[in-house]
Amino acid sequence: MGLRSKGIKQFRRVKTAVGPIVGSLVFILAVVLFLSAIRASLFSDIDEETRIWFEITFLLLAAVLAELLVVYLRQPVVMVLLLVGVIISPNAIDVFWPTIVDIINILLLTITSFQLPLTPPHIVPLEGTVQVFAQLGAIILLFKIGLHSEIKQIFNIRNFVVGLLGVVIPFVAGYYYAVWTGASFAYALFLGAALTATSVGVTVAVLQELGVMQKEYAKIILGAAVIDDILALLALSFVRNIPSSFDAAALLPLITTLAIALLFLIGGIQIGLFVVRKYFNKITEENFSNRTFLVALAFLLMYAYVAEVIGLSAIVGAFIAGVTLNYSKIVHKINELMAPLEMLFTPIFFISLGMFVDITAVGEFWLPILIISVIAVATKFIGGGLAAKFMGVSTKDSMIVGVGLVPRGEIALIIGLYGLTATTASGEPVLTVAQYTVISAMAFITTIIVPVMLQKIIASKKEVRATAWNAGT
Repeated sequence: MGLRSKGIKQFRRVKTAVGPIVGSLVFILAVVLFLSAIRASLFSDIDEETRIWFEITFLLLAAVLAELLVVYLRQPVVMVLLLVGVIISPNAIDVFWPTIVDIINILLLTITSFQLPLTPPHIVPLEGTVQVFAQLGAIILLFKIGLHSEIKQIFNIRNFVVGLLGVVIPFVAGYYYAVWTGASFAYALFLGAALTATSVGVTVAVLQELGVMQKEYAKIILGAAVIDDILALLALSFVRNIPSSFDAAALLPLITTLAIALLFLIGGIQIGLFVVRKYFNKITEENFSNRTFLVALAFLLMYAYVAEVIGLSAIVGAFIAGVTLNYSKIVHKINELMAPLEMLFTPIFFISLGMFVDITAVGEFWLPILIISVIAVATKFIGGGLAAKFMGVSTKDSMIVGVGLVPRGEIALIIGLYGLTATTASGEPVLTVAQYTVISAMAFITTIIVPVMLQKIIASKKEVRATAWNAGT
């Protein structure tokens, strides 16, 4: 027993002495392993199915960085997410990587012989994972907004007038500017179509952040923006199928698209309300199950899919799905369970918008980008703002409506991308790379300035109210 006890004590002493060394060695090897995997993901060709996990992780960390910058910069979340997207975009990495390598290698040479590769790292491409996640983010965002909206608040005469003027004035201004500068007829049409869109996701995210979604001007912006997107996609259909004459046969594609869009909007709402009455309203929050939530998700994705197939945007379908589920008795439970999905996917949507910016082309074509961006801001502000004022909205609220319709975002990018990939009868692209760059840069600029403008106008409106209240008391 004595020898055994002595052996146990010696083993414990050895374990106590060697244990921390072994633990530290395992920790160091694990760190090297992780760093090697990250280095391989950045600078080597990794199978796409394997690399997807790196891309998702990186995008989530980028969203976390944006949240930290929001606190530091005191700017709206949407704007910071867009800026983060620009910084991590493939184009920005290609431009700034040589300078980054020079600086870091100089610092590292003073410590170690390790040097960074001259080849730019592969972080997150514009296609693949980020594209799918971004689309899901936009769909979920618009679905959640639809859950807080009523049909009569969206589709009414006031919103239609605001949306219509917010489409006609930008289209006409963009078309005639392009013609005046000597651009082709096709580019003039595409520029006009790109200026008609409104990125409802960006504006709504800002209004949510400011806590004013229940205000009347927010409802006008939301309704007019949805109508704008529908009319913008109809404008794209017109541009795709430019009529050779104005007879019935030549106008048939446009008339067909309009009829299908109206059928989807009206019939889709009726089908949704029928499903709500027959299924969702038979469920209470007490017997709400995971199966019910999965059915709600399937309902959402089916509407998004059908809208995409018939030529409308998936976000329009998602919004219609949300509007119909707004009439169910379990809408609050669905909204609550959607929060984690919104937290995961929506930041990636805004980051992806920033990633489309080509900073080298922006520097080369800064003047036309600036002019078209001014036209884009002025025409939406004037068209939407004046229409809102005409419909009886106060001056300050009309200004908010005008600014809220300014961002072009993803719809303008979709229109521009179609023009870049489409060809004329002679086989040439409808839009050149330079022309697409101008449109995409305009979409980004009009998107990134809106959060700041909305924040200032709404803040000044609140200050005026506070002053009037204090004077009255």
